[in-house]
Amino acid sequence: MNITEKTKKQDFFGIINVNKPKGFTSHDVVAKLRKILNIKQIGHTGTLDPMATGVLPVCVGKATKIIQYLESSKAYRASIKLGIKTDTYDMEGQILKKIPVTLNIEEVKKHLECFKGEITQTPPIYSAVHYKGKRLYEYARKNIEITDIPTRKVTINSINLVLDCHVGAKVPPRNDENPVLIVDIDCSEGTYIRSIAYDLGEKLGYGACLNDLTRTKAGKFTLEKTHTLEEIESLYQTGDFDKFLVNPVEILPLEIFEIDEILLEKIKKGQSFSALQPDGQISPFFFDIQSKKRVPCYAQGDNKSLLQLVYKNKLAAIARFEDNIIKPVNVFI
Repeated sequence: MNITEKTKKQDFFGIINVNKPKGFTSHDVVAKLRKILNIKQIGHTGTLDPMATGVLPVCVGKATKIIQYLESSKAYRASIKLGIKTDTYDMEGQILKKIPVTLNIEEVKKHLECFKGEITQTPPIYSAVHYKGKRLYEYARKNIEITDIPTRKVTINSINLVLDCHVGAKVPPRNDENPVLIVDIDCSEGTYIRSIAYDLGEKLGYGACLNDLTRTKAGKFTLEKTHTLEEIESLYQTGDFDKFLVNPVEILPLEIFEIDEILLEKIKKGQSFSALQPDGQISPFFFDIQSKKRVPCYAQGDNKSLLQLVYKNKLAAIARFEDNIIKPVNVFI
């Protein structure tokens, strides 16, 4: 299917669930997509280290304005190598210590339990965290020691041992002196999985580092529904945008307020409007995301929140609902 460049650009308003390849930075993915899609307005929703693969949601067109509203929880499958400490907390760094390990699964499980809930985490020195006007990795590359790296509160919703070196396929043999653990982690935004690997090694007493990492979930985006850059390019060439471009209405964790043509014209001008009908009742145009049914506005229980203003299943605006007035905050039409 041949389509003009103008048509291609007009159709781009949505989110692409990219399967980030190993070795690419998140910025590399954005740059590649800009070239494939021939559009500049693109932004990812959360950085993945170059060594990591998996879910990287990328917003395209005016959808870059919705990044702040997307769910921020993350899930990972981490491969953690025991008995090895590196300066970067992963296998890509300089090895500082390497000792043979006799694996005790029960001990590992016990220490993994310590990470559940809200924890205080120290980011790796090789990270993009800001410290006195610079990124931490800038100090690390100049061998400048930082003794007071700022800590952060993160939440580990779950952390489970999936596979050890004695079970399953594609794992080291039994006699490997530095066995690998496979761990599934569901966590809040900003969690450093490299730090979890390092801290686990410290608890075990023999060190550990991240061997491999796959992000399996970011908000509502899952690994099973990702697209490779090659797939995206192929689908773009055939004009099959709907096969890789996700409608923000399906993803945003905000209640839907359906609008008609009259309200659409108001929104285009950035005008506020009343949520009340002529009889003084609140407009019954709310659409509950969970039940997939229309419900009265007053049933939401929150008269001071953000909404999606939707026209014919397309996101027209993000709006604030307060004191029965709906005021557009971000307009996309």
